[in-house]
Amino acid sequence: MSILRGLVPSPRTSRGKLGFFAFLVTFFVLVGSTAGYAFWTASNSVTSTVSAADLTIATSNLTGATFSNDALVSTVSITATNSTTTTSTKTGTVSLTITGTGTLASTVSRQVWTTTSAANCTAAATVPIGTISSLWSTSLSLPSTLAPQASAIYCVRSSIATRESVATAGGALTFTSNVSGTITLGNFTGSASAAATQSTQYIYPSFGTQDVAHWFWIRPNFENASYNYCLDVSGGATTAGTIVISYGCKTSGAINQQWKFASYTNASGNVYYTIQPRNSTGLRIDNTSSTSSGAGVIVDTAGAVATSTDQQWQLQQVATGVFEFVNGFSGMCMTSPNGSTQNLGQISQSPCNGSQYQQFLVSQAFETFTCKTINNNGTATDAFTWTWTAAATGPYHVIFTKGATSVELATPASGSTGASVRYTTLAGYGTGTYNVTFVDNNGTLVGLGTAVVGTNITNSSCTATDPSV
Repeated sequence: MSILRGLVPSPRTSRGKLGFFAFLVTFFVLVGSTAGYAFWTASNSVTSTVSAADLTIATSNLTGATFSNDALVSTVSITATNSTTTTSTKTGTVSLTITGTGTLASTVSRQVWTTTSAANCTAAATVPIGTISSLWSTSLSLPSTLAPQASAIYCVRSSIATRESVATAGGALTFTSNVSGTITLGNFTGSASAAATQSTQYIYPSFGTQDVAHWFWIRPNFENASYNYCLDVSGGATTAGTIVISYGCKTSGAINQQWKFASYTNASGNVYYTIQPRNSTGLRIDNTSSTSSGAGVIVDTAGAVATSTDQQWQLQQVATGVFEFVNGFSGMCMTSPNGSTQNLGQISQSPCNGSQYQQFLVSQAFETFTCKTINNNGTATDAFTWTWTAAATGPYHVIFTKGATSVELATPASGSTGASVRYTTLAGYGTGTYNVTFVDNNGTLVGLGTAVVGTNITNSSCTATDPSV
């Protein structure tokens, strides 16, 4: 609380008069054209008394509006009231100034218009023709003349043109909205101000260079003691309308857990992807044209790429190899159920909240996967060699397990086309059959195999198994 000294009026002017001005700023936020709420309230009172000529400013309960992938517009109200206690009908001259400071203020636009009730300031409100749009980073003055107990009410609509314009590696940007006001009543002038922080949340940079030539596993970014989970066309069905589920990643028959991306650049130059399942390439992951939180995700017949925004997904990069999948129709994030069973249930959409259940790992599949032994007549270069289509989610960890023995003997780099382990190296752990697993940098099992170690390379062998088969 601060006390601001005003001018002391002459005795004749001051006798018997009591001046009071209360400046009330109330922001009730209805966010965007879709669901989302925030509240911003402030109460600032200015009093002027004859005996002391003191001005008092009180500010409390400020909370800022939040913008998200699915809510890029907010509509709020500002109310300024001349609450002077007097029997006089003399009006006060009131001036409001609104402005914003901070990086985000230069990106968020603002439209302000007068209204008869704060209840009119909703997301559905129509902006009057002729209303000027300006950025929050510029200062806007709103003058009015108010009789005692009268109010000036304004609707303020803040808008972000595209989510890409505010995307940042940290997922959040902020700015401070400042509202200040003055009243002049006779010889007295009072002032009040309010401020609140508005911010974006969970809006990350678009990843526009996703490989569109190969098949991928898409995994929710969590696991438990029993399972890693993969996006899965339920039951391996090939019909439109089949639900997409979060299911334990398979080691065989996993063709319904592999996906290919196709890119689409919209009129604003922003990259989205359609996603097709390997087991039925005429289908696409689809949010059913819903804007409801909790709506289920399915696979549906591929639509026209330019207009089927329900089948468009933006990959927003949260961290290296970790993405939010934001739907082009709803702006909501693909969301996995949680739990510990093998089948967690249907994938859905909900407002992006930064949880691990809305973060996905993308791992390239080994599309052509083979193994052979290299016999160089008993020399040190005799080897077991596995080859695959060049894959980009390495380094890969090639782990050999027999009984209680488990050892990583090769770590091929991302983009490599194979791994080789010398016979003498593996034989050093003993003869017999080893199970071989190939795990990428995301922890995704992308290949399986065996290595049978005989007394020499001639009576040794190996296998390679693609989990999609």
